[in-house]
Amino acid sequence: MKVRAIPGKLAMAAGTVLALAVPTLGPVPGAAAAESLSVNLASVTGPATGVGEGFLYGVSQDGTQPADQYLQPLGANAFRGGGHVSGGWIGDGYQNGSGTQADVNTVIAQARRLTQPPYHVQYQVLVSDIFGADAGQPSNTMYPCSNGNCSNWVTFLDTVIGELQATGLKFSYDIWNEPELSIFWGPGVNTTQYFQMWDTAYREIRRLAPGALIVGPSFAFTPQRDNGEWQTWLAHVKTASTVPDEITNHDEGDVDDPVTVAQAIDSDLAAAGLPRIPLSANEYQPADRQTAGVTAWYLARFAQSGYTNAMRGNWVCCLAPNLTGVLTQVNGSWQPNGNWWAMRAYADMTGSDVSTSGEVGSTAISAAEDSSAKRAVAIIGDSNGYTGPVSVTYSGLGSVPWLASNGSVNVTVDRIPDQYPLSSPQVVYDQNVSASSGSITVPFTFQASHDAFAVYLTPASGSGGGFPSGYHRLVVANDGLCLDVYGNTAAAGAAIDQWSCNGQANQQFQFVPVSGGYGELQAQNSGDDMAVAGNSTAQGTPDIVQEPVSGASGSLWKPVQQSDGSWQFQNSGSGLCLDVYGAGSNLGQQLDQWPCKNAPGTNQDFTPR
Repeated sequence: MKVRAIPGKLAMAAGTVLALAVPTLGPVPGAAAAESLSVNLASVTGPATGVGEGFLYGVSQDGTQPADQYLQPLGANAFRGGGHVSGGWIGDGYQNGSGTQADVNTVIAQARRLTQPPYHVQYQVLVSDIFGADAGQPSNTMYPCSNGNCSNWVTFLDTVIGELQATGLKFSYDIWNEPELSIFWGPGVNTTQYFQMWDTAYREIRRLAPGALIVGPSFAFTPQRDNGEWQTWLAHVKTASTVPDEITNHDEGDVDDPVTVAQAIDSDLAAAGLPRIPLSANEYQPADRQTAGVTAWYLARFAQSGYTNAMRGNWVCCLAPNLTGVLTQVNGSWQPNGNWWAMRAYADMTGSDVSTSGEVGSTAISAAEDSSAKRAVAIIGDSNGYTGPVSVTYSGLGSVPWLASNGSVNVTVDRIPDQYPLSSPQVVYDQNVSASSGSITVPFTFQASHDAFAVYLTPASGSGGGFPSGYHRLVVANDGLCLDVYGNTAAAGAAIDQWSCNGQANQQFQFVPVSGGYGELQAQNSGDDMAVAGNSTAQGTPDIVQEPVSGASGSLWKPVQQSDGSWQFQNSGSGLCLDVYGAGSNLGQQLDQWPCKNAPGTNQDFTPR
């Protein structure tokens, strides 16, 4: 963990005009892709668990920011913090004072939000940060167990752990961060004083919080970089019976591969005569590789690593609500950048992980299939700035009849450029493709050195060009905003508006056919229908809302495809079309109905993505 901003950030990639290199999907005669990747949908490897959707700090002191619209879509499952408001116990003169309480209160406020529905993160408390050893402590710091005296350390633990446990919230405890770095632990790692500190903390936490997880050692260096450090530490904790419940380490080297690091830790555990212990990479991704492409590479590798969870390192630490830099501040507000969108696409990898080619060259891919969501999703990233062509060959389509039931699938390729901010990924391909042979090949191009990609396979639309099945974002043609249930509420009568695309369930709609080409547009977050309030037939009134399914004419719409592939929706009750009121691009504008324009590119045209 670092606690200062790092200058010299990689240059932000400029936006480019997109075009898919080939017009159809399938083998390209005479064209050899520099990176040939593969996905086998018939080979399930285990449940998709979202390893990597975690953060070191990056949430406000009171726990309220960032807004749910930026945090909830990521499916965060791990968080690590220790207040970082003040000098903690050290700053208070090695006693409980206002600084210590500010840190403890911050941890509690963040945990009240993050460990309870709709969130479910493992909150790892950075005990050493609350103590004040956060790289800002004075040079004359008295570290725990100096000269064998651990009494003040015990007093600190009893005070802080006792207060945290009294909240009833669920915490895990990370005893000391990066002890091999003198800026965090001055006396030296694996010394007598270090092990006195560790053993005392382990036993005191176990006494105060017998059901809590204890994690460590949170080494900065992997076994590949300092194996002797790991072997010495493991030998001691085994002998002392102070082995943590989770082994934590940092994957922030250039570039620490989660797959090989996990294998090395498992090997060291076995060599020490210890069983396999769950692994947590509670910091990952180095400061000079904070790009969308590298973020996607890490996520793809974590999905295949065996880690239980992983948290992005924070290089502009600590209480700015930037989610470790995946949000960018623009005119006082936080907006997603390419890193956020890479994590958002990865959050769509639900259901079961499937076999892939892993890493080819420096390009990595992971994929998952989900029969309930009726989709297969792959995330692709590169660790070394690759540019050029890539192909992904999907096999085993015959094993997923729910995906390719009519002999074809819909393929959508999202390019995620490394832009700050980035309002949405750029769709470079969206088309039905024949899957009759049991496999397809999807080609695309890394146009810039820090691109990431997400590939979505969903059931193809029915014969005759019907509206595609499944849930989709509906992107307004004239302004690029998404249809949205205002406030992400399930309440009947909530307005249907337009908002920045964020991928939440209140921006996902499915068309459910009823009869005569008409059907319902149902919101995923509520299950309600998009409807004209009161079945009104008036035009030009912002009155489109969500209502419980009723079959009323005001809730039935006929999708009509336009020449550019977008869709307009004609209401059964009025014959008018779904319309963004005033054709404006203002956020939160409720929709109305208006005479159908029957032309692409307007405020009545919506592209499913």
